[in-house]
Amino acid sequence: METSPVHDRDDRIPLPDPAAARRSARRTIWAGIVVVGLLTGFTAGGIAMLAAGETPALPFAIGGPVAQLATIALVATVLWARSGTGQAAVSRSRLVSACKALAGIRLILLVVLAGLAGLALVRALGGDYWTLFTASFIGLILVLLHRGTGRIRRGIEATVSRGALHRAG
Repeated sequence: METSPVHDRDDRIPLPDPAAARRSARRTIWAGIVVVGLLTGFTAGGIAMLAAGETPALPFAIGGPVAQLATIALVATVLWARSGTGQAAVSRSRLVSACKALAGIRLILLVVLAGLAGLALVRALGGDYWTLFTASFIGLILVLLHRGTGRIRRGIEATVSRGALHRAG
C-alpha cells in the first residue's frame, strides 16, 4: 500500500493501516470502560471498609481510585494522540506530547506502587498480614497498568521513529 510523502513542514505521520488504528481506538475505549467498571468494586469497597475502621482496606481505598484515574487518563491520551488529523495520518506533535503524558502516568503509578509496598511492609511487620494481601492484589493491577502504559508508549515512539524514517527517505 502506497502512502503519500510527508513534507518537512508537515507534522503528520502516515499510518500504514488506518482501519487498524480506528479498530484499536474502539478497543481502547471498551477496555477502559471494562477496567474502570471492574475497579469500582475495589474502590467503593475499600472506601466503605476504611470508613468502618478496617485499615487493611487502605490499599483498595488508595490504589482503586488511582488505577481508575490512570485508566481514564490512558484512554484519553491514546484517543487524543489519534485525533486531530486526517484519516490516514497522525500528528507527530500529538504523539510526542502523548509520550510525555504516558511517562507521567507511569511515574504516578510507580510512586503509588512504592507507597503501597512500604505501607504493606510496615503493617506486615506490625502483624497485620491482611494489608499485605490487599496491597499485593491492588498492586498487581497497578503493575499491569504500568506495564501496559509502557508498551503503548513504546508503540507510539516506534510510530514517531517510523515517521522520521519516512520523512528522511
